[in-house]
Amino acid sequence: MNAAEQWTAIGAMILCGLAMGTVFDVYRVASHRFHIARWLLPGLDVVYWAAATFAVFSLLLDSNHGEVRMYVFLGLGIGVTGYFGLFSRTVAKVTGWLIERLQQLFRGLWRIGDALLFKPLAWIVRLLAKLLDIVFVVIAALLLWVGRLLFKPLSKLAKWIWAKLLPVRVKFRPVVQAWHKIRDKWREIVAIFRKK
Repeated sequence: MNAAEQWTAIGAMILCGLAMGTVFDVYRVASHRFHIARWLLPGLDVVYWAAATFAVFSLLLDSNHGEVRMYVFLGLGIGVTGYFGLFSRTVAKVTGWLIERLQQLFRGLWRIGDALLFKPLAWIVRLLAKLLDIVFVVIAALLLWVGRLLFKPLSKLAKWIWAKLLPVRVKFRPVVQAWHKIRDKWREIVAIFRKK
């Protein structure tokens, strides 16, 4: 490997260190602002370091064919320490500001969506429910009215049939009385067993 490739690899590692520091600060500020549970942080740290390692080795493959030399770690160290010495505070402030603006934007979009979509939709649903109630009451009233109209002629017919069945009813009266006696005795027996 010639000197130009080595310097390219060192420059790439310095940029990679700067990027790692930037992503770490963004992740740190975002996890604080979004109140991520403490028990999730170790898992997220593992994800961050796995992604950083993958990015470093991908960059190494492109810049110096994947050779791991001392200058690789030197470049990473310079990039990370340079980032935390020069840019960390600024990036943390800018990240916090951006997160606040994004939260305000989402809150505004939610209010607009609530005012233009959800509240009118809820109002329409309530109106439809009231209309359905009214329709149900009107239909029930109409059915009752029609039922009464139909019941009047049928009630006269039923009275006439009942009167015509008087001889049959007289003949079946002893059977009905016997049935009532059996039913009353059965209820008395059931009541005795229930008391026990």
